[in-house]
Parts: sequence; C-alpha cells; structure tokens
Amino acid sequence: MTRKTKVVFLHRKGHTGAGSKIMRCDQLSEMCRQHLGDAFEFSVVSQRPLRNDAAIRETCKAINDCIVILLKGTASMFGEEGMYKLSQNARAVCIDYVDADISGSFSKFADVHIGASRVGCQMLQRMLDNCGGEASGGQVMHLTHHPDPRLLGRRCRRSDKVCAGYLGHFANVYLPGEVKKRVRVLDYARDSKIGDTFDALCDFNMHYCVRPPARRRRKWQIAKPFTKGFTAAALGAVVITSRDTDDAVHYLGEDYPFLLESLDEAEIIEAFDKADSLLGTLTWKEALDRMELVRSRSSPEWIMQEMRRILSTFT
Repeated sequence: MTRKTKVVFLHRKGHTGAGSKIMRCDQLSEMCRQHLGDAFEFSVVSQRPLRNDAAIRETCKAINDCIVILLKGTASMFGEEGMYKLSQNARAVCIDYVDADISGSFSKFADVHIGASRVGCQMLQRMLDNCGGEASGGQVMHLTHHPDPRLLGRRCRRSDKVCAGYLGHFANVYLPGEVKKRVRVLDYARDSKIGDTFDALCDFNMHYCVRPPARRRRKWQIAKPFTKGFTAAALGAVVITSRDTDDAVHYLGEDYPFLLESLDEAEIIEAFDKADSLLGTLTWKEALDRMELVRSRSSPEWIMQEMRRILSTFT
C-alpha cells in the first residue's frame, strides 16, 4: 500500500474559535479528507507560543516530511530563523493568508503562498517579486474561499419580492441613512448558533456586500476573498456589491446588473429600486445564471481541484 502524504493545517492556539480557523482549517481539512483522502492524510494542529529554540525544534520534528499549511499569522510566530528551520524539516511549507495583512505573514522560506482571492494572488506575486533572489523559489497559488459547508441543502425561500440581507458584524458593513431600512443585518455572537442564522439567511434573495469607506481604503498588502458572494450563490440568491470589491468583477462580470459604481447613498437606493423592478424578469434570471456560475466556481469540487494542484506539487 502506498503511504499517504501527511498534510498539517497549523493555526495559532488562541484562534481556535476564529472564523478563518474554522473555515480554512477545520472545514477545509474535512473537505480535503472527503475528496483527497485517497492520497493524503489531513490533520489540524494548534500551535502554542514558541518561546525558545527548543519549542521550535519540537514543532519542526512533529511536522517532519509533512506538507504544512500555516494559517495567516501563524508564520509570524516562528520568525525568520524558525521559518528556515521549518522549511528544512517539512516536505513543503505553505502560507494561507486568507484576509490578513500579507506583509505581516509573508516569509521568503515558504514554498507556496496561497491567495484566497485573485486580488490577493496579485499582491502576493508583487511581494514575491520584490524578494528577488532572497526567496526560496516559492510560488503563488490560488485556493478559492469556500462558502460554509453547513449551507449545503439550504436554498433561498423568497421569490415574491426583493428581500436584502447581510450576514456579519455591523463594523464590516456600510449602511448609510435610508439604506439601513432596506437591509436586514444578521449578526451572531457564537458559531454554535450559526445554524439558526443560516436558516434565517434563506429568507433573503439578495445579499448585501458593501464595506464601509474606511475599510475599502486598504493598503496594498490586504485583500478580501469574495465569501459573501459565494454564500449568496450557494443559496441561489443574487448579490449587490460595489465594483471595486475584491474579485467582484472577476466573478460577476462587467455587466452584472447590481454592481455599484460608488458608495453614494442615492445610488445604493437606486440599485434597490432597480432590483424591485427587475424581480421575475429576464434580467433577474440572467443575474441568477451569473450567480450559478459563481456557485460552480466556489463548489467543493472546484476548490479541491485547486487544492490537489497545490499538494501534488510536492508528491
């Protein structure tokens, strides 16, 4: 029997309940077991603080000959010397930046720099190019950010009128003046309650994905995956978002009917009025068809093709 290659998702110990850890470690590793378990063995490991060289050596020994995938800020725990030692022990070192500041997690000793968005991949490539000959021959590879698997089997129920919703925290959404009356915000405090939240999310046939202006003025090292678009697509809903949202045009196309050109309150209200008038028309169906393409390009099958390409580089 051929020995399976071990793949370790490594995250910071204090991030056990963080959304990115749940999705890009726990859920992603389970998805990998289901689709890639024929060739690889997957595990999720919590990395405690590395206070001295002995702790680094112990960690390096534990992941010897494994493909290790470090979740965003985990790489910074090792420092330059620790990342070098990790690269000498592991079969391969990958860093999954997700939505973090790239400069804070980047290491020239990584073999693969994983971008969760196309914009993120472009940023990573620039960072890698700036390293010149100092980098260890690493490459940038894309791994789509999946919608939550617990959405499987759920579909939006609303079809008689436009009902817009937003899943997330108030700090991450832009709802000026009258717009606030057009969007229902589903905020949740604990992941254990997410099932009830997902059920309520099925009442929306339009998902609102507009970030506050301050958060849109990002530094060049930060990119966000199009997760809210993937969530809407998984439920069979459309999405309303701004044209400069990372990856929005890439997935939706230049002519998608609910792309905002600006964050002007009047324009957002006009977009909602437009949606009301288009519900049930050919244009609305075309928007749903576009979202179906988004769904297929963020499906487990699609993402696992990307993951197999990443892992197969080292087998």
